[in-house]
Amino acid sequence: MTVFINPGSGPVNDASEEHAAANITVFADDLRQAGLGVAGCARTSASDYGDGRYAFTLTMDDDRTIEIQMPGLPIAQVRYLDEDGQNIWDFPRLYVDDSSWVWKFALAVCEPDEDET
Repeated sequence: MTVFINPGSGPVNDASEEHAAANITVFADDLRQAGLGVAGCARTSASDYGDGRYAFTLTMDDDRTIEIQMPGLPIAQVRYLDEDGQNIWDFPRLYVDDSSWVWKFALAVCEPDEDET
């Protein structure tokens, strides 16, 4: 019997830091389009998981910081938005403050808690 828990949370093969850096830029742009202010983004290599994900710290306009472990694959292989032709099982998870999410849900997790607004 095969049991899947958090598919896409395993190691990301053939990853590169260059793809991860390009991906975090798109992720920050998606957050901005959702109305969240991203003040900055810094590469934090000391926090890398070492599994094909690369650590970045987003600083939000509300002074929160969010650590993102970004998979280092081409954006089309990482940016799951539940669009036609996308199968959630084919996408690696990002880690947002140590919890794993596919892209679409990782964006929502970056919203401030109601008591933080």
